[in-house]
Amino acid sequence: MKMAKLGLSSLLAVALAANAYSEDSLSDAFKNGKFNGEFKAIGYDVDKAAKGQESIISLGVMLNYVTSPFYNFSLGMRLQGSSSPWATTDEKAFYKFDLYGPGAVLEEAYLKYQIKKTSLKAGRQFIKTPLLAGNGSRIVHESFEGYTANIKDIPKTRLFVGYIDKYLTRTDFLDGNTETRIGNFDKNIFMYGKKYAYKMGDGIWSAYIENKSVKGLKLTGQYLVVQDATVAKTGAIMGDITVALAQAEYKIPLKGLSILTGIQYGSSNVDKDDSRSGDLLGFKVATKYKGLMASLGYVMNSDDKGMVSGVGISSNWAYAGDIIGLENYNKDTDTLSLNLKYKFAKNIMLMGRYTDYITGSTSPLNGAEDLNAYDLVASYGFQGSLKGLSTKFHYENVDFNSGAIVNYRLYINYKF
Repeated sequence: MKMAKLGLSSLLAVALAANAYSEDSLSDAFKNGKFNGEFKAIGYDVDKAAKGQESIISLGVMLNYVTSPFYNFSLGMRLQGSSSPWATTDEKAFYKFDLYGPGAVLEEAYLKYQIKKTSLKAGRQFIKTPLLAGNGSRIVHESFEGYTANIKDIPKTRLFVGYIDKYLTRTDFLDGNTETRIGNFDKNIFMYGKKYAYKMGDGIWSAYIENKSVKGLKLTGQYLVVQDATVAKTGAIMGDITVALAQAEYKIPLKGLSILTGIQYGSSNVDKDDSRSGDLLGFKVATKYKGLMASLGYVMNSDDKGMVSGVGISSNWAYAGDIIGLENYNKDTDTLSLNLKYKFAKNIMLMGRYTDYITGSTSPLNGAEDLNAYDLVASYGFQGSLKGLSTKFHYENVDFNSGAIVNYRLYINYKF
């Protein structure tokens, strides 16, 4: 941690020293910066059978500003706000995990240094790698606070190294407040397989590599460690949590048609929780012909142990799983997903997905009976004078032996 603080101090010192050479150039960097934003409206209707049914509409705004480079340095900031003005008491409680959290938060506030194809960032930032990945599908983006390096100077290779000491949750419901508010940067973390179960201790280290040296072949590997984790509710010591992923995908180009095959292996270890020290093996085949895309994915978990996927709600890298429920990291559970997607035009898309969770006798899902999920997504982007405005509808039905969870989601976005 001391090294991380020293790194930020050094970056700031160098930046200030560079600024001293030319105030006019620094002024120009701010004047010539790029500003953009987004207005959001999201409507949810969820029926959880015995747990009840509730609807909510949440509104949001996102404002983003990045200075132009000054001696290779730039400053980035992103502010986001959330409001659910018509939410009832029941709706506030029902959606406190993801969509009800009024207020504002500075999601990004980073200093970036760019040299050739390598960038160094310090501060709050949005990260997207398989095992460490924020999610932007709700009003509030997840984000991370720490230090990262993205290195692309090696031909056909990307390297990422990061140290994270705080994580932005969508809402602050974990803090035990009587009134849920917008999320804040703290030690609570989200991991599929154990949702919001753990807190980071000394922070998170991760290293990622991607290589495309062989034509058509993409090799990916990542390692992540959560240091000195604890149980979020009790504070019990869990030790280190480690997650590793290795993946290979090969694209076969054919005339007018492309075929992709993939294999992946993931593994996790929780020092004091042997039930989540398992592994996963996945296979994928996909094809694309003009506007039609189809894929089939299959993943297998250990018979006696589940796993955790990584940190962040987009750390869902398994080749198979439904879009919302995501039970694909549980023990003794195989998952099969068939995905069909068609782009009628650049701005019109329709997608359907069928997922079958094939459970064994020791699986925690659905009383050891199969669980099926059906997803339908349609999106439309306006053109002409309404360019920037888009809408998306998502329907999901997860069929349990004791009922079903049905989601209806409507998204309206305007980017400017």
